[in-house]
Amino acid sequence: MDKRKLTKTESSILKILIQTPMISQDELAAKLASSRTSVSVHINNLVKKGYILGRGYLISDKIGVTAIGASMIDITGRSFDRLLEKDSNPGAITVTPGGVTRNVSENLALLNVDCTLITALCNDSFGYLIKKRCEEVGIDISHAYYSQDGITTTYIAILENDGDMNLALSDTAALDKLPIEHIIKNKMILEKNEIIVIDSALPNEIIDYLVDNFSDKRIFVDPVSVGKAKSIKPIIGKFDTLKCNKLEASYLADIKITDEKTLEQAAAILIEKGLKHVFITRGSKGSYYQSKDDKGYVSTSNVDIINATGAGDAYMAGVVYGALNDFSLSKTADFANTMSAIALASVSAVNPLMSIDLINTKLRKRG
Repeated sequence: MDKRKLTKTESSILKILIQTPMISQDELAAKLASSRTSVSVHINNLVKKGYILGRGYLISDKIGVTAIGASMIDITGRSFDRLLEKDSNPGAITVTPGGVTRNVSENLALLNVDCTLITALCNDSFGYLIKKRCEEVGIDISHAYYSQDGITTTYIAILENDGDMNLALSDTAALDKLPIEHIIKNKMILEKNEIIVIDSALPNEIIDYLVDNFSDKRIFVDPVSVGKAKSIKPIIGKFDTLKCNKLEASYLADIKITDEKTLEQAAAILIEKGLKHVFITRGSKGSYYQSKDDKGYVSTSNVDIINATGAGDAYMAGVVYGALNDFSLSKTADFANTMSAIALASVSAVNPLMSIDLINTKLRKRG
């Protein structure tokens, strides 16, 4: 069973139901020296929290994740040759569902993790495309917020012929309109799961609300960019886990990273601020992890880069998966690096071939 928050009475009821799933509410009330009405209320709460699936008191043993953040349409153009500035460059253009938190959610869903995505969409073709993709891979998107005007958040990236990003634009107006009232209304969904994953593109008041009201949860954060990281810098110590790149780590720790020594110093500063775990991605060099009791470097596999835009999101999904399965930090970083390498080999931000079997096969080949 996962670690979703239960009251003492709910815990007692759940233990009885696991042992005697066909017990009546009257019998439950007698065992607990309580009233049938009170027992009924507690059972309804267990249903809302996801422990009971329906009639016959079917017990859920799924460990879940609630992801809150950006969903967007990725419009990606990759040049056939080296880009020429201020000129029309021949290339290939793709349109796929993306967004940092949505990408993390899809990667987790492909690993059979129960994932609920709270995001902002618009009633347009882009919003429909995202909703359809989420439903196809098994992401629960039923708690999304829909704006009545504007366009669904959109990301445009121009890639060099080697797959590295040259320039990008991100229109997050739809996400900016996500009201805090919608998050509060879905508070029960946040209580349901062990881990909350967010990105710093969320409105500041929502981020503040989450860290202040769900301190009993493990909140994982992706800064998205140095510009967006401004919203989490003052409260960075309130998160459980940070996944970032070197530029973001440098900004959040207020230290210039020039080599491995300063990289480790930056991670140590962030841990001192209150973070429990820090994962810093290093591109082709792999990644670095640190906690209060452990630290180290993990290399990555060589891969021909098709599209680099979703590599960090796949890495974050690997970090979350490692936490859900109690991996060591070293194993988590290795697992996340492998997911990142798989993402790099895909045209879309999320590789549709992502699976536990593929990850384990690549891990075995690396030894």
